Amino acid sequence: MQEDSAKIDKIVRDANDFRLGEYLSRGFGLFQKDLGGFIVFTLVFIIISMVIGVIPFVGSLANSLVVGPVAAAGFYLVARRLDRGEAAEFGQYFKGFDYAGKLVLAALATSIISGLAFIPFIMAVWDPSWVEWYQEIIQNPGQPLPEVPVLPPLWSLLLLLPVVCLAIAYSFTYHFIIFHGLDFWPAMEASRRLLTKHFFMFFMFGLVLGLILVFSLFVFCVGILAGFPVVYCALYAAFADLTKLNVAPLDEEEGLERHLVD
Repeated sequence: MQEDSAKIDKIVRDANDFRLGEYLSRGFGLFQKDLGGFIVFTLVFIIISMVIGVIPFVGSLANSLVVGPVAAAGFYLVARRLDRGEAAEFGQYFKGFDYAGKLVLAALATSIISGLAFIPFIMAVWDPSWVEWYQEIIQNPGQPLPEVPVLPPLWSLLLLLPVVCLAIAYSFTYHFIIFHGLDFWPAMEASRRLLTKHFFMFFMFGLVLGLILVFSLFVFCVGILAGFPVVYCALYAAFADLTKLNVAPLDEEEGLERHLVD
């Protein structure tokens, strides 16, 4: 534990400057190195999510706590192999299951913390008329939309700032779990400490990635098959550069390599 703490201290202290444009370019480049594999895996991931999602309550929970984190880890692991000039077999996309326990705990912890931060906003904007408005739409499909209730005050949006800050702070949690072997809470703390140094730039980075996903949805919805992997590859590129992931000591590199091949 003390050794892990010292390693993270060094990573945070010596982090590179944030190079937004470079990460986007590297993300597209990594995607192109295994375009077919990324697209097929994304399609498989979407189909699994849709099938599981039809299960009431349990489906959405399973998607957010298991399917999503494991799939993200698969994207990151393959992106690293490609980044190091190595070939990626399709089965390696599913290596995220090797870290499922820690990933689920991390997803659960971040969801609980973010949910608590979301409560003040819900309390400020809660209006039963919105529930009635939604129910009327569901009960009368095809009918003209009922009158929209009064919108919440603009100042209430300020209450979403803690939620946004937490989302940014924990964005590299999965990376620290799969690439540095940290448990879920140390990984969350490492992510928070690193991204606090680059908060504004990562916020802008997140906006750009969000626009990529939105744009990909409008390309006959097929573009999302490319949008998702490009975003994950760009996130990997940012983490790899900030933490100098691929200039680790030789024994660490060989250890990870053995784990990915086994």
